[in-house]
Amino acid sequence: MNQPITDTYKQKLKDQIKIVQDMDLGVELMYQVASWMKSNGLNYATWWDPKNMNQDFLLQHSEPNEYFVAIIDNKPVASVILQETERNQSWKSVDGNYPKKALYIHWLCVNRNYSGIGLSKKMIEFAEIQGKKRGFEKLRLDTDADEPKLCNLYKSLGFKEMGIENEDGKNTIFFEKLIPH
Repeated sequence: MNQPITDTYKQKLKDQIKIVQDMDLGVELMYQVASWMKSNGLNYATWWDPKNMNQDFLLQHSEPNEYFVAIIDNKPVASVILQETERNQSWKSVDGNYPKKALYIHWLCVNRNYSGIGLSKKMIEFAEIQGKKRGFEKLRLDTDADEPKLCNLYKSLGFKEMGIENEDGKNTIFFEKLIPH
């Protein structure tokens, strides 16, 4: 994508977005993003190690029908896994022994060539729609607490910090957002 990112162009791209359920495209994009993170020296968790961005690893933590991918011009540009349980991240430090009913967001990522056009927001809005359809009142996600850009992004999208937990030397921050009705 060599065209300058003007507001008009951003809107044109956003108008073209189609979101599909597709594990293969989701894994493909996750691998691309993980590889970009590694090549740019970002301090990623095991969850984002490029060698783990394959179906064998990911199917230990997800189901094929949980992958949603935003498509522009037949290319995967954003991906997210939506789960109805806290299967991949314990929220016990937040909830104690009483897990909350929520739609959990995992592995949200954006193709670097399309960053800055609001795709993270679009995927969160999609998660809200899915959550509402499925009878959930909350969205939940976790991320690296030492990544201020990500934390600020989620806060700007209406998520509230619920707590921070140190796990194996990494600080995980927990976010929650009420789904508007």
